[in-house]
Amino acid sequence: MIEGRDFAAASIIGARKRQEDAWSVQVVSDDGIDEPVLLAAVADGMGGLPAGDQASRITIRAFGSNFGLVPKPPAERLRPALAHANGEMAAAIEDDPSLRGMGSTLVAGLFFEDRFRWLSVGDSLIFHRRAGTLKRINPLHTYGRELDARAARGEISAVRAALHPDRAAITSAVMGRPLDEVAEGELDLAAGDAVILASDGLETLSSEEIAAVCGTHRTSGASRIAEAIIRRIEQRAIPWQDNATVVVVCPTSPANRGGGAAAGVD
Repeated sequence: MIEGRDFAAASIIGARKRQEDAWSVQVVSDDGIDEPVLLAAVADGMGGLPAGDQASRITIRAFGSNFGLVPKPPAERLRPALAHANGEMAAAIEDDPSLRGMGSTLVAGLFFEDRFRWLSVGDSLIFHRRAGTLKRINPLHTYGRELDARAARGEISAVRAALHPDRAAITSAVMGRPLDEVAEGELDLAAGDAVILASDGLETLSSEEIAAVCGTHRTSGASRIAEAIIRRIEQRAIPWQDNATVVVVCPTSPANRGGGAAAGVD
């Protein structure tokens, strides 16, 4: 494991008939890495499309398995691993044309001792909590982003942008096609920080609520934070609740250290 880093994951199926989220956390240590790094990822199969559950599993497995094989420094491996996952999706669709149209989002974080590098495709979420403030750090690849930009330019009204029926439509995803939109970035980490990677089912809670949960359990470890977030979503009991998955990475207390590897795929 990464000395000083604690991680945990939790999920619910919500009101859906099947779980279309998948996740993985693994420690990567090879000849090309000076220090072990923690690689965390969450994928969300696109609801309403064929085999969303299969799509998220393909994405997570292909991304994680290829990461350690890329002959580059760790921070430069995220894009090639994503490209490999996208290629595996294309191959699966070619083998079974009935799967045409399946796809998945992906958010991933590569955690070093004092920083993390992230990558994002689709509408899944990455949050960074510091000193009681929670901030989403990745853009969402949805049509709503374009609508808001058009409203800012005065091309349409803010009301029309907010109420557009296709606002939530995903504009980039792992579907075996060219990836037109991929977001990446890097942030420093400090003592007391927490990072949350999540599927969009987390949006049942406001940023203030998530921050409050993190603050309440900040000394109890990532497992308590992840479980408390999911429990808060369950308590809402929204009839249309989507699958929700969170992976939490935060500084470690001696009694709360994550294991060497884990995965939320069958």
